[in-house]
Amino acid sequence: MLPDLLDSLLRPSACRRFAGEPASRAAAYVAFLAILFVGALGVAVKLRLAPVLDETFVWLETSMPSLHIAGGQVTASPPGPLRLEHPRLKEIALMIDTTRKDPVTPQMMTDQKVVGYLTSNALYLQNQGAGRVEVLDLSKPGERPVALDAESYKEMQRAFDWVFYPSLLLMFFILFSISLAFFALVYALVGLLLSSAAGASLGFGALYRLALHAQTAAALLRCIDTLLPVPIPFLGLATPVVSLVYLWLAVRASAAPSSPPPAPAA
Repeated sequence: MLPDLLDSLLRPSACRRFAGEPASRAAAYVAFLAILFVGALGVAVKLRLAPVLDETFVWLETSMPSLHIAGGQVTASPPGPLRLEHPRLKEIALMIDTTRKDPVTPQMMTDQKVVGYLTSNALYLQNQGAGRVEVLDLSKPGERPVALDAESYKEMQRAFDWVFYPSLLLMFFILFSISLAFFALVYALVGLLLSSAAGASLGFGALYRLALHAQTAAALLRCIDTLLPVPIPFLGLATPVVSLVYLWLAVRASAAPSSPPPAPAA
């Protein structure tokens, strides 16, 4: 697939081959581009997101008091009130007070600058997007007691590493592949006009395959943008322009007559 990538970027004449390639190879090329993007995303997650998540679990292991939920009652050691603030994300702070039974108001959470408040019978979570506080009622007895301590958070981190990261990469692989396939459909429709203007007799299927390859440069820009600490300016406008330019070059190359074979030697 690497030769196809280089041809898509540097050799417009290769578009004749792309226009007639089987659907299985076109699908494999889409998967190849999606793998490149997921690889870049994996590096970005490892460098930027993973340290924050690891630090969060360490913070929970070392700062969160031991909690015990049984019989509709939450107990903590120490019982509180205790305000916990994330060491890096200062806007994430929790209040734990298992001596309190009275409801917690949104104003109280705003005054204490916390996004969560745990009492002896409920967990209050501030939904900043909706401008309200969600309440999780813990007063109803569960089937069995629940204990949360430092070892519990270590187990959560191990499960999180095994489930979250693979699921995240798989989700973006699927989404990126679908995105390439969908925009290829849009570009192929535009390609009908380009084909007419260039005097090419290309069917929709051939244009669709060309549109897949025409997105190579845009896909690589997405990979680079994922790796950079700051986003590329106007990337959302640049990628369709770049793809359409490559599609126009592909259509023109496909419309150009093939080089005549060399004349036989006298």
